[in-house]
Amino acid sequence: MAFVYETVIDPGAENNSHAFTLDIVGFNKRVLEVGCATGYFTKALSDRGCQVVGIEYAAEAAAVAEKWAERVVVGDLDAGTVWHELEGEQFDAVTFGDVLEHLRDPLATLRAAARVLKPSGFVVISVPNIAHGDVRIALLQGMFPYRETGLLDRTHIRFFTKIGIQDLIKEAGLVLVDMRRVTMPMFQTELEVKRESVAESTISLILEDPEAETYQFVAKAVLDNGTRAVNTLADRVNELTDRVHEEVAKTARVRKEVDDQNVLQQEYASLQREMDLLRRELGATRQLLREAQREALHYRMQFEALLNTKVFRVVAPLRRLYGALRRTPKSLPPAP
Repeated sequence: MAFVYETVIDPGAENNSHAFTLDIVGFNKRVLEVGCATGYFTKALSDRGCQVVGIEYAAEAAAVAEKWAERVVVGDLDAGTVWHELEGEQFDAVTFGDVLEHLRDPLATLRAAARVLKPSGFVVISVPNIAHGDVRIALLQGMFPYRETGLLDRTHIRFFTKIGIQDLIKEAGLVLVDMRRVTMPMFQTELEVKRESVAESTISLILEDPEAETYQFVAKAVLDNGTRAVNTLADRVNELTDRVHEEVAKTARVRKEVDDQNVLQQEYASLQREMDLLRRELGATRQLLREAQREALHYRMQFEALLNTKVFRVVAPLRRLYGALRRTPKSLPPAP
């Protein structure tokens, strides 16, 4: 499993959980990286002057990660035994990069992580958002399509919404101080739900939730030292962060509506031009028809004038006789 998630880390990437986590951790920290896999993120931390201790379930992956870590503790987080090997150690930061959703008891693990934090330390957590609009649409259509990675990774056994991760952090004795979001527009995730299969009214209703296009939450939490002022300030920061996110999401939707409106206006203008061309063509065709009608009338009048001439009346009997002869059979029976 550890190798499935291996990726290249770009610290400057936008809208990326690894870049968000690196930014929150900063430089020259002592870091406990929970779920370090083969060390692709360990290396990025090491490049920033951080001293890293890893925890990894797969021994083969841990052996690779040790190239960039002080050491890697191999063990099962749900068993809880890995924490004994860290007894007496303290860290500036503990990171959980898409780990908690794979655990049977993420709360016990998060509480254990809080116990190895320095008083000034913090935890950084990234988890996928099960309330993404694509998941909601899949459920409305009676589906829960597991994939190898992503929102419905087949190895996920716990699922989180924004409120769910906030509650988990609080129950672990931590205070949420920063929440960032990796966003992914609806109908663009690996779940491959189709826009044409959903009523526009349903899409609009889902998009009323500002988290409908949040793909991952990246949260920073500090130890709850019981100071009311700290908790109050943290609540205010989170409230303002949520309001900013809501406005950004709303602005993005309005911008898309404006873009769609501009496209419609362009299509309308194009149709108007085509209609103008058709009108001009229709007008020219009508003019040709009128001229043809006038010409036909002119020839008819000439024909009627010809019928009324003396010559035409004189030759009329001869024309009738000629017509009768043409109708006479070529071979007649012999006279009796």
